Amino acid sequence: MKNYLSGKYVDKEGALELLRSINIDWTKRQIDWTAEPNSEGDRKWPWFKDPSNGRLLIDEGFVLNQYQQKQMNSLRKWLNN
Repeated sequence: MKNYLSGKYVDKEGALELLRSINIDWTKRQIDWTAEPNSEGDRKWPWFKDPSNGRLLIDEGFVLNQYQQKQMNSLRKWLNN
């Protein structure tokens, strides 16, 4: 888990900018979807409320890892075929 986290946190707009920086064009609605709690209060991604201002934040490393991990899995599968 530790290698997924960078210790740098972004809000929803920052997460959108981070994804754009790797050419992933998500909409605000798609980011909102990751932060919406389900009926049990769990979010799809590990957003948390900033204790100082109540804004939702997420670790940059987690956001980037969502795509890097999928790419690595795909590459491993491709190399094994």
